[in-house]
Amino acid sequence: MGNTAVYTLILIFTTIFAKVLGFARELSLAYVFGASAVSDAYIVAFSIPTIIFSGIGTAILTSYIPIYTNLQNNRPKELRKFSDSVMTMIFLVSVAVLAVFLIFDRQIVRLFAVGFTGSTMDLAVELSGLMMISILFIGVYYILQGYLQIHGSFFAVGMVSVPLNIAVILSICLSNEEHYRWLGWGVVIGYGAAFVMLLIAAKRKGFRFRPCFDFGDKNIRHLLVVVFPIFLGKAITQLNTMVDRTIASVLPEGSVSALSYANRITGFVTAVFVVSVATAIFPQLSRFSATNNIRKMKRSFATSAGLMSLIVLPISAGAMVFSREIVTLLFLRGAFTEQDVEATAQVLFFYSLGLLAFSIKDVMLNVFYALQDTKTPTVNSVLALVINTVLNILLLKPLGVKGLALATTLSGTITLLLLAWSLRRKIGRLGLRRLIISLVKMTVATVLMAAAVRPVYDLLFGATESLLLSFCVAVAAGGLIYVAANILLRTQEMGVVIVTVGERALALVHRKDA
Repeated sequence: MGNTAVYTLILIFTTIFAKVLGFARELSLAYVFGASAVSDAYIVAFSIPTIIFSGIGTAILTSYIPIYTNLQNNRPKELRKFSDSVMTMIFLVSVAVLAVFLIFDRQIVRLFAVGFTGSTMDLAVELSGLMMISILFIGVYYILQGYLQIHGSFFAVGMVSVPLNIAVILSICLSNEEHYRWLGWGVVIGYGAAFVMLLIAAKRKGFRFRPCFDFGDKNIRHLLVVVFPIFLGKAITQLNTMVDRTIASVLPEGSVSALSYANRITGFVTAVFVVSVATAIFPQLSRFSATNNIRKMKRSFATSAGLMSLIVLPISAGAMVFSREIVTLLFLRGAFTEQDVEATAQVLFFYSLGLLAFSIKDVMLNVFYALQDTKTPTVNSVLALVINTVLNILLLKPLGVKGLALATTLSGTITLLLLAWSLRRKIGRLGLRRLIISLVKMTVATVLMAAAVRPVYDLLFGATESLLLSFCVAVAAGGLIYVAANILLRTQEMGVVIVTVGERALALVHRKDA
């Protein structure tokens, strides 16, 4: 786990930086446009190229890594032809998708925002038409990310969204009521810059490209057989987001934005910790699968799930306790009102309930993909979509927009349990007994933390009336209580963290002395 730990740390720190810029992007949007018809149109338009093509890109990336790893170990002479064919194929698919969208733009946008009418619909169509150009970069940079991951270069992978966020922030600042088109061009320029950054990093690792149209090659055929169910599963997962936003578009104005802003906050935690661990461990899981070392695969999964839980549980509880304060600190400025804060905070509370389930599920899915079992995750995604849609309908009337967030949480938890049951049937006992014991201890520590932080905050806020100071001190106090409680309860994962940090610190001291 040594290299995986190092790669994870690189991804965590680079992703934190990238996500800080991502929050700055959301703050810019909230400051300039608030939770308005313009922000609703922009968010829907921005999501369309991602939802349409990220499923294809992620599916090919998820298939590309295990096949490339297998060729690297067994038939290295076939690597160049395989990579060239994949890059050529995905670029041609990108061109085809863009052409279809340009022909049926209004009909496609309506699928994503059934409640949009008039000028809001017109703006969403115009912006999405510009932003869809970015899929020419999105597809191929997924392959570049896979190449870099396989070759142990994770810095550029973690920084991939930095150029995009910078370009989008600038475009928002340049936009006004007469120049909305800047919002679209900012996304295109950002994705193009991200592609160039990854290409430069990949070339330093020996990447070369020459168009190859041999799509009948056996390795390409294998990739296509594997990629379709992965794409279907990823696309269905994205459809869950589309379903939520489509239903939210029939609610009062600003509901789509409230969902998006709350999702950005929980998405920060997921991207920094969950995706970092899942990304760093996937090449290792693929190697274990290629050598049929199931025991080490189980150990890697259990260790990763435990360490993620140690971090995600207290963050989830903190986001629930301080949902209103977090949204206020992040967004309450400019055109973003108190009413927007209240709506977004309620959505954030219910999204936070599902953080742990979604975290463990992401890593568990990678175990299936490393085993080249793509059917089970696809079936699980279909169940998640069905359950989420049914719960959306049931909870919409009594709970409004926050009911959509609760439906997402409940469907994610149910499908995690089903996925764990399927994995146990496939590879045997997962070592979850030890993980469950740790989760119980972490939950006790989290409850103690949550019970203490609110009184600390209220006391300080009453004395200082400083939201930021009171929040920071309360979070720091809660963190100390959580760490101390886990140490007293002898939570295994906390011990691993302390030992690892201690060893790293000693290594740095010895290196400095030398």
